[in-house]
Amino acid sequence: MIRLRVWANDQPMGWFGHVEASYFFEYDPCWLVAADAFVLAPQFPLVAIRYKDQSVRNFFFNLLPEGVAYQDILNALHTPGASGFDLIGILGEESLGVLSIRPENKVPLSDQHVTPLPREALSKRINDRAFNKPLLLSNQQTSMSLPGAQDKLGLRFDPKKQAFFDTVGTTPSTHIAKPDTRLSNFTPSAINEYLIMRLAKALKLPIPEVHFLQVPESLFLVDRYDRRWEGDQVACLHQVDLCQVLDVGSDWKYQRQGGLVSYKLMVAALRRLRVPGTDLLALQRWVMFNYLVGNSDAHTKNVSVLISPRGYRLAPFYDLLSVQVYGDNRMALFIGDDEMFQAVGAHSWEAFCEDCGFGYKEMMKLLREMATKVGPTWGTVVGQTLAQFKLTDAEMNLIGKIREVIAINSDAVISMTSRGD
Repeated sequence: MIRLRVWANDQPMGWFGHVEASYFFEYDPCWLVAADAFVLAPQFPLVAIRYKDQSVRNFFFNLLPEGVAYQDILNALHTPGASGFDLIGILGEESLGVLSIRPENKVPLSDQHVTPLPREALSKRINDRAFNKPLLLSNQQTSMSLPGAQDKLGLRFDPKKQAFFDTVGTTPSTHIAKPDTRLSNFTPSAINEYLIMRLAKALKLPIPEVHFLQVPESLFLVDRYDRRWEGDQVACLHQVDLCQVLDVGSDWKYQRQGGLVSYKLMVAALRRLRVPGTDLLALQRWVMFNYLVGNSDAHTKNVSVLISPRGYRLAPFYDLLSVQVYGDNRMALFIGDDEMFQAVGAHSWEAFCEDCGFGYKEMMKLLREMATKVGPTWGTVVGQTLAQFKLTDAEMNLIGKIREVIAINSDAVISMTSRGD
């Protein structure tokens, strides 16, 4: 039997391991009797049994990077044949939410430490990605695993001083930094995510604070909502994404990949978790917003819930950007039965409401209201950004194209909601 220790902040939560070709997870007996204990995920109730097989694999492998980012890390570590379990053991010192996954003999440090990260050093790390040096591995003082297909880095950031810091050992990061993606078909991306996240916040969606910096490379930063300051220390909050809640691997996060995920299944899962009605309304507005801005990559791993001893809450939204602007017109999750933006009409939204148990007339009123506001609000957000930053020609060109995408999609909504007025 081989196993790794699973920690929640500085408390031992359980073990993740494999025996006889089967993955398993089991809670630490001390965790089961702790007054402030919470579940690893809804499918793993707080009982003293050994959970096995696919559900365990699905949960833990969802903590890993994906696609190109995953392969780049394997190549950089010179471990092309490493399993997901091996990689979790290497990268798991800091993960999403509260989890830290490490060898059994490696316990967390009680003190938290950071070291300054000069802009010049951060700039070099960004450029070193071209030489098979993933950003996620660039802090040699710790290890971290952040899901997603884009290269990123967890760090500390002081907005007042505009200063960066590397974390040391088990010290939690407070921000996630993303430079422009290296995938040429999807660049520039940092300014895209910054502006779309700012737009979402202006339209009253629950969004963490975001920042845009030039080091001189463009860099998008987002506050980690799964982190909380307690005095001079940072505590981690537990979260799971909807792939983990639905018990599917990240390979199935798109509806077209076998139909294992959908808005219908996501909403049903959130209702089983008894999230407040305001959270379901926020999810409804998230779907509307993603359609209007052309976020074709709004998939199941882009929605999470926070878990505490008090229950479940929908987490703030993240990874919002216009992907349709790069030419991707296929939505990750269908509206009704429609996958293509151009095919969406009133019938699609009616089917969406029927699938999810939402009121159609009320939702269409909200959709029309958002469609009338999104264009002018985009202009305001862009104007504020241009007053603060000098952007590249490529970034300015992208902004113009996003404006066109928003105009087309909002006009379509206004047209489909005008029928019968």
